[in-house]
Amino acid sequence: MSEVVQFESRRVGKIEVIDEDILRFESIPGFPDKKRFVVVAHADSADFAWLVCIDDPDLAFVVASPWTFFPNYDPPVDRDHLATLSIEKKEEVELLSIVTLMGKEIYLNLAAPLLINASSRRGMQVVSDDPRYTTRAALPPLKEEAKSQAASTEADSKQADSTPTASKSVPVAP
Repeated sequence: MSEVVQFESRRVGKIEVIDEDILRFESIPGFPDKKRFVVVAHADSADFAWLVCIDDPDLAFVVASPWTFFPNYDPPVDRDHLATLSIEKKEEVELLSIVTLMGKEIYLNLAAPLLINASSRRGMQVVSDDPRYTTRAALPPLKEEAKSQAASTEADSKQADSTPTASKSVPVAP
């Protein structure tokens, strides 16, 4: 039986996760000691999720599949990155982009996606200097309702009554 890890995040509330769902990152630039994360569904939008750090529960990123908004995205991932995570099959690839909210604008970091081995749950941030991509790729125009849902991160922190469970399933490559 899997060990259940319980913790509370200021942004997401109480979280329960089984050990097999924990993502273990080599390191995320700027956060060298933060290695264990979990993906939690965003309460207001299926297009977004939270990447919450188990080592520091107040550290949480809004993330999304880049293909939801940029269907022709060709991630700057090379064979060395795949080898580092022992990824051998397309089915083992999961990819997320960190979301930035600036006022009413929503951006994805397409220059440095999070690459995850779906089988081993190991991940890394691939930092690229590929001139095709930026750390602030503006999302294509969204319906006003979707914009307000994505920007409602403060409301999520008040959901202490419910206990979200981690989502092992994160978006995969198309």
